[in-house]
Amino acid sequence: MCGIHGAINFSVKESLNSIKHRGPDYQSNIDFYSNNNLISFGHTRLSIVDLSPAGNQPMISEDENHILIFNGEIYNHKELRAKLSRKNFKGHSDTETILYYIAEFGIESVVDFNGIFALSYFNKKTNKLYLVRDPFGVKPLYYYFENQKFVFASEIGPIHKIGIKKELNKDLLSTFLRLRYLPSPYTLFKGIKKVKPGELICVDLNNEKLELSHITYSKVPEIDNNISKEEALQEYNSKLLKAVDRQLMSDVPISFLLSGGVDSALLAKLIKHDSNYDLSCYSAGYDVKSDIDEIEDAMHTATTLGLKQKNVILSEAEFVENLPKLINIVEEPLGSQSMFPIFFLTKSIHNDGFKVAMSGQGIDEPMGGYRKYRAQNIIKNTRKIPFISSISKKFSNIKNDDVRRVFKAISSNTDVKQIKESTSFFDEEMLNSLFSQKEIILKDKSENIIFDRIKEYDISNKNITEIMMNLDARMNLPDDLLLYTDKISMRNSIELRVPFLDLELVNFLEKLPFNYKLNLRNNKTLHKQLAEKHLPKEIVHRKKKGFYTPRKIWFKGKVGDHFMLEINKDKSVFSDLFNKKYILDMFTFHKEGKVNYEKQLYLIIVLFIWIRQQFK
Repeated sequence: MCGIHGAINFSVKESLNSIKHRGPDYQSNIDFYSNNNLISFGHTRLSIVDLSPAGNQPMISEDENHILIFNGEIYNHKELRAKLSRKNFKGHSDTETILYYIAEFGIESVVDFNGIFALSYFNKKTNKLYLVRDPFGVKPLYYYFENQKFVFASEIGPIHKIGIKKELNKDLLSTFLRLRYLPSPYTLFKGIKKVKPGELICVDLNNEKLELSHITYSKVPEIDNNISKEEALQEYNSKLLKAVDRQLMSDVPISFLLSGGVDSALLAKLIKHDSNYDLSCYSAGYDVKSDIDEIEDAMHTATTLGLKQKNVILSEAEFVENLPKLINIVEEPLGSQSMFPIFFLTKSIHNDGFKVAMSGQGIDEPMGGYRKYRAQNIIKNTRKIPFISSISKKFSNIKNDDVRRVFKAISSNTDVKQIKESTSFFDEEMLNSLFSQKEIILKDKSENIIFDRIKEYDISNKNITEIMMNLDARMNLPDDLLLYTDKISMRNSIELRVPFLDLELVNFLEKLPFNYKLNLRNNKTLHKQLAEKHLPKEIVHRKKKGFYTPRKIWFKGKVGDHFMLEINKDKSVFSDLFNKKYILDMFTFHKEGKVNYEKQLYLIIVLFIWIRQQFK
């Protein structure tokens, strides 16, 4: 894993240093001219495959017509290299493979890449620059384009460092609070966008003005209703084993993030069996008793599978002390709390000398692993009951968050609204109380984004649960869960791999009939059937806890007191935008046990800290 940074008519030589943490092993940039435009490419390298200088970037083809900077891993690069007419290579890196692969077969050949990647490629013959992000957005890529200025980078920091002014996009605040993150291409910084997962952007430098065009090269596959359950189970086992084998590609040792759940246990078992070496596993827990703590389950899995395990125990004080730092690292506010344990896990892994870790992330979306997916089936059927919408509206203001969202979804008159309401921690009434500037609420784009993505991926003919799963895999997963995972692991110079998001594997899983994945009683049914072939049943059928923090408890004590005080005395832009009394009342209700506002309060706290950091 690495960091990439480039620009047209700017040099990135100085701003490249701001992402040195992504690649501490080697750093370089090149400036060159094409059609009177200065092109600047920079790269910071974390050496994983081919540790020699032959793998350094920016990489230029032998004829000097093709230039590439690349962040990620292409796990099938050996198969790709075998297809090339070129047979003499300087080294064995995947970077060299894909440079010549694109040069020979064209930029559209990125569809053949099985891996995690964000790249920029320049073709001197056509005078065109390209940005590409992998189909599930495991690796982030930002860009800024305005008034002939074009800058891009793996993180937002270098774009600001090069001289692009920070401006808050207030029009997207209500969308952020609705969805709990901002899907690509949006960010809360005016003018700064994210390349969408599975998107290819072309910048044409042949005319007087720079011209951008966008192509979605990755599509959602059609369902295959002809495959039997037995065939599906056999093929799933085969493809998962191949995915694990591919992602063990490394010239350095690999570690593992072990939770208490079935997903990481299954991967750990397959990795240990495949690699035949002692797998070092890392697990996170807390110094307070909580029903979400997975440490005992993880220890049981490690003992059962004969894994070396190290526990990282986290405290309330560490949460308060490090949350601002983590928000700064992630660069965007997000509603996910798991960035806290991820930081300390990857820090421990780095301190123990590793550069690579594997994670069980990414299987819940294609296989229907979240509780909300089962709820969608129930809600969809309930919406058909006569008069249920009017009845639900009477209960839609109930204080219990999960129940309120269910009734809001039931009373929705479209699938798009149902998805929005079942996802939102803040409904319209709450947003009206939260914002001081009411016009911000009217700017909510969440329904438009959901509608546009359904159309873009051509999935409107699917049932609502499948639609939500497909959208989550291409919105929530890349621009929330994988986003903070990338930023935080790379801050600790750790490459975090996700074998369940092997592109060949996910393509197969998304083709499976819906009833192979979940029903009204169970989820991930085929996945758990496979797990039973490799793991004891007590591990396979453990209750899902999720990768959470005990924030419900913390917000009732000193943590809640701390942030109440900080928000109450605040005089930043945040206080101009939000109703502080309403927020402080939410803290009070939560502390008194009247309403569990842990999700809403966490989202507000993250946004509060982020605004104060970025717009002093």
